[in-house]
This record gives sequence, structure tokens and C-alpha cells, in this order.
Amino acid sequence: MSQERLSVLVIGAGLAGLAAARVLHDAGTEVRVLEAGDGVGGRVRSDRVDGFLIDRGFQVLFPAYPSYRRLIGRGGLPLVMLPSGAAVRQAGGTSVVGDPFRDRDARRDLINRDVFSAADVMRLGALAASVRLAPLASLLTGPDETAEAYLRRFGFGERAFERFFRPFFGGIFLDRSLGTSARVFRYYLRMLIEGGAARPVGGMGALPARLAQGLDVMLQANVRSISADGGRVTVNLDGEAVTADRVVVATDPAEAQRLLGVGVPKGSKGATYVWFDAPEGVDQEARILLGDGKPINDATWISNADKGVAPAGRALLSVTVLGTERDEGEVETAVRSALEAWYGEQVNAFKTLAVRTIPHAQFAQPPGIHGLLASPQTGLPGVWLASEATRGSSIQGALASGEQAAAAILQDANVLGRARGT
Repeated sequence: MSQERLSVLVIGAGLAGLAAARVLHDAGTEVRVLEAGDGVGGRVRSDRVDGFLIDRGFQVLFPAYPSYRRLIGRGGLPLVMLPSGAAVRQAGGTSVVGDPFRDRDARRDLINRDVFSAADVMRLGALAASVRLAPLASLLTGPDETAEAYLRRFGFGERAFERFFRPFFGGIFLDRSLGTSARVFRYYLRMLIEGGAARPVGGMGALPARLAQGLDVMLQANVRSISADGGRVTVNLDGEAVTADRVVVATDPAEAQRLLGVGVPKGSKGATYVWFDAPEGVDQEARILLGDGKPINDATWISNADKGVAPAGRALLSVTVLGTERDEGEVETAVRSALEAWYGEQVNAFKTLAVRTIPHAQFAQPPGIHGLLASPQTGLPGVWLASEATRGSSIQGALASGEQAAAAILQDANVLGRARGT
């Protein structure tokens, strides 16, 4: 390998790196992907545990993502669509929030006004219309503020904030304070309205697996350093090196900063996820369950929407606890206590499958975040950055960053080819 000189090397087989490699490969460019881990996907992976299929964190896919549609296509990945709306868990029971015209339970609970007042329902309609009717690009431009400030300008009551907005969007952005940029909030609300939420059949790991099909991927390849000289880029691995005409660095922001010295957004958002093996039928709800954050922010009976993730007769429950400060054993105990308030003694039959703390699930995206994003161009000639750090911390951001880096390389190659007369 040390004698090889490749056209393009991609460092990192997460979504950004795979998206870049996919675009380059499909354009006829020789490309190899180097991945330090034992599989593709980065943070978007699925594992088999005692016959259950669990993801590395609770994740969903918005099929309306433009990059997903370009890279995969509408029919390219079998999806399980998740029910729209949410179920708000309270001491007295459950209230459903959703489309009252399509969902009988949502219509019932709308009348009871457990979450939204009559005035709030009108405000929801105004919010949805303002986001849906605006040009998509405009949602990410203009003056910025927090998502909370933006929603308060619509006049929503405190009950709507505490029972719906904080847990629902807090789960998306890992921030119950709703301190996320209103630009980012508007964009992802639009994605939800246009395409809903889904999970690939076989778990979220099916997405990177599909992107990686047919690619040259080298696993457990630890990159120590990168240098550029004389029109070529050298990537130093453990005890050997490989050269390439161009390199894409598609690692997490911290690793990209180590390798390239580039400035990346600061402030990681993390969470702890607890997965349970439970008897089938404890709860038939397939919607996301919204908690009060003490400690459960949200929970989902994954197997109620996708039977294939659990063995016959069993159910898979995922619980999200925001933050990473608490010991995993302490988190599990607190989650079980909260679940007992929901399900009573049935919780004694729940078996813990896994407790996983993910310190960096995404980076903070406060108002003004777009001015803090890194450039795909780096200080090294022939080296490009493909990372959530360039486009935003989400599946869409990662995929789009890979497309962006690949497009730059293809354009660069075309310009160079024309200059050489080839």
C-alpha cells in the first residue's frame, strides 16, 4: 500500500465520508475510504444485542432531506414510516398531539386541551403555514434568534412549551432549553411537515450500508497525520503511508481539528440512551412518548412500528436522557423509577439491553451558528473537509457536506484537466 498513489482518499466512513465517496465513485473517480473503526456509519450504526437490533443512540431519518433524496432516492431504501405527532406522558395518563383531521386520538385530546389551548391550536396552524409556504432557502437566512424566542413571538402558552416543544424538539436538538437557532428549527420543522419521520428497515445502520455498497473501504485504518507537498497529499497510517491526488477529511469535528488545525464549532451535545427488552403488549403506542425530562426526555417503543427489531413475543423500548453528566448506572436506576410511574409493576419484567452514553451526538447550534461553520477548503492544497462542521449538525448536514466536498474535487479535477488539455 505504501507504493500506491490513488486519485482520492476519504478519511472517515461516517455519513459525510460515504456521501463524498459515493458521489466521486458514481462520477467514475478512483476513491478509497479509510475508517479507523470496525464498520461504516460513524455514529449512525446498528448492533445486534440478544436478538434485538438497536442503534447507537435514538435516531430517525427525515425522508424529505434533499441530500437523502439525491443520494438514495425515494425507492432506494426500504423505510418504516413513524406515526406523526407524539404522545405526552403525564401522571394522569397520555395525551396525543397530532393532526386532528387524520388522528382520532389527537382530535379527542385536542378537545380536552391537555397540551394546547384553543388559541395555541390556531398558533400551530400559523406556525406550520409560515414554515411550509416560505422558500426553503429562506428558512436558513435572515435575522436569527433562539427557537424559544421565535416560538414565543407566536404567543404559545407555557403548557405548550413544557409538555410539547421542549421534549419534542429538545430530543431532536438535545436541548430542552430551545436555545437552538430559529433558522435551524424552521428548517427541520419544514422537513418534518413535508416528509415525516422514518427509520430504515434493519435499523439506522442500513443508511450508511447502502451508501457504502460497491465502495473500496479499508477498516481499522488509523490516520496519524496528513501532509501535502509537490502536488500530492500523503496520509500517514500506523507504520505506512499512502499518497493521493486529493484527500477528503470526513471525521468528527475534534479529529478534523487535530489533523488539519481547522476551526470547528464548539460545544458538544450528548445524551444517554437506555434500551429495554420488555414483554410484548406493555404499551401499544408507536408514537414518540414525551417525558418531563426528570429524567426521561422521550421514549419510543421501536418494535411497535418495526416488528423486525425485536424477537417474537418481545418489545424494544428506547429511552433518551439528555446530558452526559450522570453515571450510567444512576441513569438506568432513575429511568426505571420513572417508567414505574408510567407502567407500574410491569417494569420489573423489563431487561436492560444496553446503556450507552454518547458525549458528542451533535454540536451546539445556537443563533448565529451558520457564521461559525468551517469552510470545506483547508489550509492544505488538495485537502477538503466534509463534516457536519461545514453544513450543520444533522444527517442532512453530514450528507450535504460530503456532496459539497465531492463537487469541489470534481470541479477542481475538470479545471486541472482543461489546463493540461486532457
